[in-house]
Amino acid sequence: MSPIALTTVLCRTDLRRGQITLLKLFYERDEPIGREELAKTLRGDIHEDHEQSLSGVLGAFGKRINATDEIDGNPGTGLFLKKERINDELHYQLRPEAREAIESVPALLQKFDEPWIELLESGTNIEAVELIPDSE
Repeated sequence: MSPIALTTVLCRTDLRRGQITLLKLFYERDEPIGREELAKTLRGDIHEDHEQSLSGVLGAFGKRINATDEIDGNPGTGLFLKKERINDELHYQLRPEAREAIESVPALLQKFDEPWIELLESGTNIEAVELIPDSE
């Protein structure tokens, strides 16, 4: 999938807290992350049930992807994330083309510079009008 199509996924509507933190976490990691660690890291202490919270964030991101007109079929989060089993645990890693798409959205990269604790605050989002990709 082209990075341009993936950029469209990122820019078509407001990005909410869960998706921002999900993308930041993957963007800042070069190696795969296990589902359990991902669940605990993603939302900090704002949810008691880390697994349920992770499922909700991944589900919302998958719906965002599948509802993008430029994306054929229903690839869900697999469009952005590689999944593999390591030591009997599911691990995820950001695909290179997804990293490229993220790098083309300055407002998202700027949001990644904010402290993690601030990103976890209720109401954290980036409005779609600010999600203008670089034209390069």
